[in-house]
Amino acid sequence: SSPNTFKAAHDKIARAREENGKPLLVIDHCPWCGKAFAVNDYLSSLTAFRFRCRNADCAFGAAQGGILPCNVVDEALYEQPPTLLIATLDKFARLAWEERTNAFFGGKAHRPPELIIQDELHLIAGALGSVAGLYEAALDTVLQSRGVYPKYVASTATIRMAAEQVKRLYGREVAVFPPPGLDCDDSFFARTVPPEERPGRMYVGYFAPMQNRQRCLAPLAAALLLAPLELFAEQEDAAILLDAWWTQVVYHGSLKGVGNSHTVFDHDVREFMHLLTETSATEDKRENPAARARPVIAQLTSQQTAEENATVFAQLKKSREHAGCLDAALATNMVSVGLDVARLALMIVNGQPLTTAEYIQASSRVGRGEAPGIVFVNYYRDQARSLSHYEDFRPYHDAFYRFVEPTSVTPHTYQARSRALHAALVIAVRHSCPDLLGNEAAYRFDPQAQDVARIIELLTQRCYRSASEDQQKEIAEHLQRRAEEWENRVALCRENKQALDYQVFDNDAGRDRLLCAHDAKIPGLWATLNSMRHVENTALLKVL
Repeated sequence: SSPNTFKAAHDKIARAREENGKPLLVIDHCPWCGKAFAVNDYLSSLTAFRFRCRNADCAFGAAQGGILPCNVVDEALYEQPPTLLIATLDKFARLAWEERTNAFFGGKAHRPPELIIQDELHLIAGALGSVAGLYEAALDTVLQSRGVYPKYVASTATIRMAAEQVKRLYGREVAVFPPPGLDCDDSFFARTVPPEERPGRMYVGYFAPMQNRQRCLAPLAAALLLAPLELFAEQEDAAILLDAWWTQVVYHGSLKGVGNSHTVFDHDVREFMHLLTETSATEDKRENPAARARPVIAQLTSQQTAEENATVFAQLKKSREHAGCLDAALATNMVSVGLDVARLALMIVNGQPLTTAEYIQASSRVGRGEAPGIVFVNYYRDQARSLSHYEDFRPYHDAFYRFVEPTSVTPHTYQARSRALHAALVIAVRHSCPDLLGNEAAYRFDPQAQDVARIIELLTQRCYRSASEDQQKEIAEHLQRRAEEWENRVALCRENKQALDYQVFDNDAGRDRLLCAHDAKIPGLWATLNSMRHVENTALLKVL
């Protein structure tokens, strides 16, 4: 969702100017004063990119021409490494490919990173977490080779067996903060507040035994669309109460479910609302319940572009007085993290999510403001998991944090090592040894050289700290094989009088490549990830 090059940023802004619109570049307003950027506040060329604040009362807008000390373009960050770098896990994959990422590990004028913060630790699990664990080992090796032993701070609200996960990911012992204390209702850092002092969040189980999963949503959604008007329209603080429960977030466990619900809102929900209301001549939905029978809906899914999802997030922040206010947002589990809109207080969860952690994270998106939140769990009659949770609804919700599942992180299994251990070796060697940093320097790799041997040993020891004892011998042997493969490739290229690069940008027959993409037409020594989004091998199916 951010451009990698100055040209990409320049093209995006030029296109926004032509369309009389505004480019979506992660930051759309001044972080200091909050003034929204106009299209001319993005200073862009083929060699530079900056944000500018024009507010004369802003501490940044009044000085240095309003240039803000932040950036989102990769090329700009390589040229001027920031004090605080915020990135997704995807960017770890680029460390093996991009020599300019070495700027983030310090240099003559800068110290390497000393503090690493991982948000939503519970998401770094499964296949993603296993591959990420090897990249973490490489990152840690580079920092330690430069004399820095970084401190890790990982945050999460839903995790079990955190000590095991932290050890496998970071090779560290864990210290949980805040400590539990002596009183569960008041640990000094956190205090249980009664509902009379601050409203919380209520969970309501909804089960329609006569309706299948395609039809059970419509009666519930229709009733909840009308309920705020019926309950609060005549109250003194109606404006606040109506806005709090005006927009409903409808959670789904799959993309197919979102598509089904979209059809339901377009047809079945409207029919049920017509049954529940009387026809009126006015079309103002703020005064007439019948006008809500044409709800404004939007989707939040991974199939939409970052710009489209950003537009929906902005609409969710709009109160019911604005024309762009949504009546319903149909979402997948992408809303489980990152959605923090105080006005949202109503959610429908379609079917019981696969894990308790996912259920807690998703349902916690509502009721985060002053208005109490309410979550309706729409249980399916043909889903065993739904029936089980419906039958044990009260005891489960009284202590659902107790049911959070432990996460699985196995970075040192053979499958994970085959996928990413070579990338960890390249990252560790390339960013720790200046003579091996450049793209053409892969030709100079020599595992017997003192500096290279030291880095390989550091990486081996770092992997030992995050592995079990019975895996340590396998790790050392596997890493040694990778080093020998690289060394043999160098020897073969010398014999053939051929260059060896980390990557080749064209089809130059005179150059061999160490790394190649998994779908590359011209193979290299190692197929290497470009992103963390596809970390599992594709399975082969045979029809019998």
